[in-house]
Amino acid sequence: MSSSDSEAKMNTSGASSVSAQNTDPLQLTFCRQAVRRFIFSNNIYLTNLVPSEIVDIDMMHPVVGNPSSPCSYAIRTGKLEISSGLSSAAGSARYVGGINPYATYEVDVQDISIGSDESSGEVGINLATNDDQTHLQIVAVYDRAGSPVLMRLLRAGEVIREDVLSAGPAPEPPYKLQVQFSGISLNTFYTKDGQTRFLGRIHPNDNFRDILDLRRRSTAIGARYGVLTKLPAGSQVVLNGAASYLSAGVGQADIRLITRRDGAPVFDNDRMWFSFSARGIGTGDCSQGIMSWNPSPSEFKFEGTIVFDHGDGLLRNDYASHIFYDDQSGTWKAWSCDFGGSANQEGRGPSGLVVAESKRDPRRGFSVMSASVLKDIAGQHEDPCGFFDSDSGTWRLLTTELSNGFRAQLFESESWKGPFTPIATPVNHNSTGTLIQKFGQQRFVFAGSSEPTVFVYSYPDLRELGTLKIDLPPFTPGRNSRIWPNVFPLPVGYPARYMALMMDRANFPDVQGDTWSYGALYTYWAHTEDISHDEYEFDL
Repeated sequence: MSSSDSEAKMNTSGASSVSAQNTDPLQLTFCRQAVRRFIFSNNIYLTNLVPSEIVDIDMMHPVVGNPSSPCSYAIRTGKLEISSGLSSAAGSARYVGGINPYATYEVDVQDISIGSDESSGEVGINLATNDDQTHLQIVAVYDRAGSPVLMRLLRAGEVIREDVLSAGPAPEPPYKLQVQFSGISLNTFYTKDGQTRFLGRIHPNDNFRDILDLRRRSTAIGARYGVLTKLPAGSQVVLNGAASYLSAGVGQADIRLITRRDGAPVFDNDRMWFSFSARGIGTGDCSQGIMSWNPSPSEFKFEGTIVFDHGDGLLRNDYASHIFYDDQSGTWKAWSCDFGGSANQEGRGPSGLVVAESKRDPRRGFSVMSASVLKDIAGQHEDPCGFFDSDSGTWRLLTTELSNGFRAQLFESESWKGPFTPIATPVNHNSTGTLIQKFGQQRFVFAGSSEPTVFVYSYPDLRELGTLKIDLPPFTPGRNSRIWPNVFPLPVGYPARYMALMMDRANFPDVQGDTWSYGALYTYWAHTEDISHDEYEFDL
């Protein structure tokens, strides 16, 4: 769909005029309606190995890499049986699909049988470069000693690095092994009996990218994903299948409404659209996700992943973005956090922010936005939220400034790319998920906090006005409360005129060390006396 087609299709809400009401958000109470956390669910599949639907396995899913003693393969009762000979060991990889540096790779293991007490076998995932010289393997090892899950890097047939990912032994079948990639890091999990558990992690600072950097387009284009088995004599593995997919991760966070340049929500086919961080275990283990949402039944759909091209040949995972459609230029634009490492360096740029744009609608599938570091703003910042303020004739950008304890600060510029000048003194409270939103004819500023509350400030001078009333807020006393407020108005026809889509910060269980895997999605409705008047905050 072209930008003009998308624009026409999005102008379907029927709302006609700007609200004449003066709605005070401090007088509203947001009441919880629903909660859901997606854990490798609601996925967008990139490739599948489905045994029951294979007609010619050597054509569709060939053995790759010219192994000296390949395993034997057979499809029986809708499953892929992989075996060695009775008297000889075997090892090989079957092609599943291509490589995406922000995909999750999954192998569904039904059963494994090892031939003798002294032998060990392996089943897992093999990512190989097109020349077959460099391999990244994540394998579950099976022997009588209870070996763990390993990450192994090979070059020209030699093991140059091997890491133990799991503290305990490999899971017993049946289970699904999942490897979540985030460019320069990976997290491993397994799902068994309906429960997903964390196995281990290669941290972004562990630098396996020095050996294999799948963010590099020239590397990833020809690379291959295969199911790897290494079996001693008389052994067998049975697989239900294998797949790779774009995923909402193990938690969803940093939820931001996708808007137009004036801050109006984007409606498309009666759905609202949001950016969010598809979380791994920690910072750097995330990607920029997109979801659509039908506000009435609180029905979510994971729509896609956005990566950022800084012109250095890499696809980077900047995230926590405010994405907006610029009606005047017909382009999609974004302010984002520089978590992916800015161009030609690893680590964040001086401002902590990037700007990005795309002529193509980036909300669906796997999309790339052209990006550059936002240089002309002092300090380091996160959580950008902005819009074009027609009253002042300038772009306004709200951020969290990090150097003085995470404080909300407001800037303005004649260009959405800056340079930005501060126009309001930073607030006194710790701030997260900073938001500018319109209630009635006024705009307000909202911010989560390390304190268990959401603060409300005036716009544009950031005077503290009070706190948002939330029934069953997504935090509890003594727990991390630094949420993103994400409140917004709705036009006539919905069961509430003001809603919120928030997150919690509950981390994935059984993880040691730094972990920011939050969170679940929480929907809230606010009661108003009248929901049927035609007036609305934005001219849609």
